[in-house]
Amino acid sequence: MSLYIDLKYLKGLSHRLEMFKDRGNHLYNCRCSICGDSQRNKRKARGYFYRKKNDMFYKCHNCSVSQSFGTFLKNFDSEQYKQYVFERYAAGEGGVKSHTKPVFKFEAPVFNKPERLLDKIMDRLDSLPDDNEAVQYALGRQIPRNVFSRLYFIDNIKNIAQLNDKYKASIITEEPRLALPFLSETGNLMGVALRAMRGETLRYITIKIDEDAPTVFGLDQIDKSKTVTVVEGPIDSLFLENCIACAGTSFNKIDTLSLNDVRIVFDNQPKNKEVCKLISKYITIGYAVCLWPENVAEKDINEMILAGRSKEQIENIIDSNTVKGLEAEAKFMMWKKC
Repeated sequence: MSLYIDLKYLKGLSHRLEMFKDRGNHLYNCRCSICGDSQRNKRKARGYFYRKKNDMFYKCHNCSVSQSFGTFLKNFDSEQYKQYVFERYAAGEGGVKSHTKPVFKFEAPVFNKPERLLDKIMDRLDSLPDDNEAVQYALGRQIPRNVFSRLYFIDNIKNIAQLNDKYKASIITEEPRLALPFLSETGNLMGVALRAMRGETLRYITIKIDEDAPTVFGLDQIDKSKTVTVVEGPIDSLFLENCIACAGTSFNKIDTLSLNDVRIVFDNQPKNKEVCKLISKYITIGYAVCLWPENVAEKDINEMILAGRSKEQIENIIDSNTVKGLEAEAKFMMWKKC
């Protein structure tokens, strides 16, 4: 009943919320009426109404306000709020009148944790218009829109030092970058990979927030009860199911993650001596590895997508060419050209 009433009043005031959109599954988006959202870009909309159990809540990814729908309505339209309170608390389950007094919840103060600060210094891709540079870059790489909520745009790389002061002296450029946050299984921010978009010499810059945590992308998304695919690049991981990326070839990080079933998918570089050494190492340790067939010319997953291969085709190629143990050793001797 409470969800029904929340949605009734939200839809009643939707025409007064700038750029209001129904994104499906009880998720609604608009420009934030509390902070006004971006003053530079009038097309940004970073306010979200979302369902939590049987109630609606509001959160802005610009000013970081987080509150119940009732609190939002109270500040937005006090007269509508009075009627809302009457409907919400005058009726119990099934619309039967309740004689219990309404219980008002007071929200505890929220401090600037790194993951909250992340939303203050950069913008999530799914909240940006299509003409934004990072959105254009992602679309050019054919990154699917359903993962835009995992990606961010930072318009000045120097701002990243707000997450960790130790980078103030080392980051001296001011270019915009695509940001890929490394989150733990519980959603805590461990680090950020910053991808160049304008041809900068340094393609990736990795920032550590938790010095002791592994810089692995995608831990917050995987199901450990299933096979976990491990790739090199964070962007490559966005195209595969149940996939994480080690942000380079430091696959020793996976030993610390308590994963039951793992397969490692290196970039397709049979002529690269370093890659060959690493594949040999992980075959010897006992990991399952993918040895790309000769008819795959592309170097990595994203290149395969750009060449016209579908996600399903790539998954099938990986499935068919993943080997382990003695079989892996034999096929690796035939595969390597280094």
